[in-house]
Amino acid sequence: MLVHVPLIATLLFTPASDSAARVAPNDNRAPAGRLRNGVLTLQLDAALGTWSPEGEHGPQIVIAAFGERGRRGRGGPVQIPGPLIRVPAGTELRITVRNTLDLPLLVRGLYDRGATQSDSIDVAPGAVREMRFRAVTPGTYYYWARTTGNRVGLGRTDDSQLNGAIVVDPVAPQDPPSDRILVITNWVHPADTTLPVGERRELMGINGRSWPYTERFAYTAGDTVRWRVLNLSPRIHPMHLHGFYFRVDSRGTAARDTVYGAELQRHAVTEFMATGTTMAMTWVPTRPGNWLFHCHLIAHISPVMRAPYARLGAESTPAAMHAANHAFESMAGLVVGIQVSSRAGVALTTSVNAPPRALRLFVQKRAQYFGTAAGYGFVLQGDSVPPARDSIRIPGSPIVLQRGERVVLTLLNRTDELVSVHWHGIEVESFYDGVADWSGRPGHTAPRIAPGDSFVVHLNPDRAGTFIYHTHQDEGVQLLSGLYGSLVVLAPGEVFDSTTDHVFLIGRGGASPNAPVLFNGVTAPASVDWKAGVTHRLRFINITANDVEEVTLARDSSVQDWRLFAKDGAEVSAERAAAQPARLRMGPGETYDFAFTPIAPSDLTLLAVVRGRAGMVWQIRLPIRVR
Repeated sequence: MLVHVPLIATLLFTPASDSAARVAPNDNRAPAGRLRNGVLTLQLDAALGTWSPEGEHGPQIVIAAFGERGRRGRGGPVQIPGPLIRVPAGTELRITVRNTLDLPLLVRGLYDRGATQSDSIDVAPGAVREMRFRAVTPGTYYYWARTTGNRVGLGRTDDSQLNGAIVVDPVAPQDPPSDRILVITNWVHPADTTLPVGERRELMGINGRSWPYTERFAYTAGDTVRWRVLNLSPRIHPMHLHGFYFRVDSRGTAARDTVYGAELQRHAVTEFMATGTTMAMTWVPTRPGNWLFHCHLIAHISPVMRAPYARLGAESTPAAMHAANHAFESMAGLVVGIQVSSRAGVALTTSVNAPPRALRLFVQKRAQYFGTAAGYGFVLQGDSVPPARDSIRIPGSPIVLQRGERVVLTLLNRTDELVSVHWHGIEVESFYDGVADWSGRPGHTAPRIAPGDSFVVHLNPDRAGTFIYHTHQDEGVQLLSGLYGSLVVLAPGEVFDSTTDHVFLIGRGGASPNAPVLFNGVTAPASVDWKAGVTHRLRFINITANDVEEVTLARDSSVQDWRLFAKDGAEVSAERAAAQPARLRMGPGETYDFAFTPIAPSDLTLLAVVRGRAGMVWQIRLPIRVR
């Protein structure tokens, strides 16, 4: 029977109509269908439902989604994301799709990735179509459908939730799979697609929920955690894990999943996920406390992602800045919380073999720095005299530490605002991680630093590499206006040599949408001199709020070769470190280290192309004279 309801996603603030079933969030734990004798039989319905991404009592959205027909017949709901298809390799799949909508449906992704058959079927309103194929190619995939005029790519509005995960396991598991599947989706009100972020009604979720209503993951220190992450939204998402490194085991698309052997596996704390891509990751939580996994695009975790989707016109508001609970009231969207408990009988140990090094870092603010707007900066005290109150540095003072060095760093807030600071990529104890009202443990969470107050952070970096420190409070203003800086950790005995060790940090210079991109604090960097025949280390950092950076190093039009040294501070394998063209694409929250040896005197250009929202593009050129 057709559901004759206009297929336009609508916000409801009253109980939903009886014509649209309630949508259930799908945690992707239970595979759909019936698996018998090597054959999976599954009946999918495309139907309208009322979706409550912010819990049962939150606002509802009428939208199309998939459900399993047998379960719906027994009172079960349609789901976001759609029913999980998970089978061992070699399984025959018999999947029927019924279109109960009043628009034609184009369904894609229901095929084996090693086959040459068509990956799409058209299902007319009220019609039923069947797909049969044998899943022989292991990996992480997905299926999706379109109903709108644009039938290319993933949906953004009315059909944005018509998707689901497909996992083909290499062999039939002896026990139920222990990995978790996280599906990222995005919805924009159809009437608001041309409006900028902050002015449109938009929502992003993970497994059908938006923070703080997303599932909490609970682990014990020492557990091995395996996740599959699928970006089924039409947006990019650099996904960042607080406190720990994860191993990237595979990367994929709708058509192919590349599983890495041990020689090509790598570690990261932030992984750039383009639209329609997948990732399998493994990590081990070693320290108890509260942690986060979230998108590092500030627009995707800001309060404007929360219903009722008021047209705020900015990414931060006084209400968000001064919310009673920063973590739960000043964040929304693509965030999941992780709670790690101590393992019984395992005592925590702390190295005390040397007195800690003491540092004092001031959080400063200067009025009318960016026109009428204030500028912010971190200033490290270099001697016995604190910096002047109105002095700021953009980017903040570089912090250089030694691996294994115990540091006691006092943060002093000289602004008139609440602040907190995140040590991005540094493996700290949870209480010092920098997410106010969340970092720490239940009943003992880190506070925001009030104006005129201070907070002491204990650091003991476990690895040498390139890292970032930045504000984790009111990022739409504070981060964009200067509260970020580089943090370099050296091997014991190593000395930072600025003639061969170069930090290139991309940030923003102000909170307005058209604020300039800053390259090490300036828009037009002066030329630099490098030595020929010497290996140079190039440390790239992207700490913009929402911009993608593309870097090339070239001589005239000839792109040079360099070697990848590390990603997010983690050194890569010899196979990953092979010579490659000097091109790099990176999202916010990522760092990369490359080794480059200019052979002979020449003139080079380091070009950074930064792509922001609404099609804005900046180009920054650094002339390099090799002598």
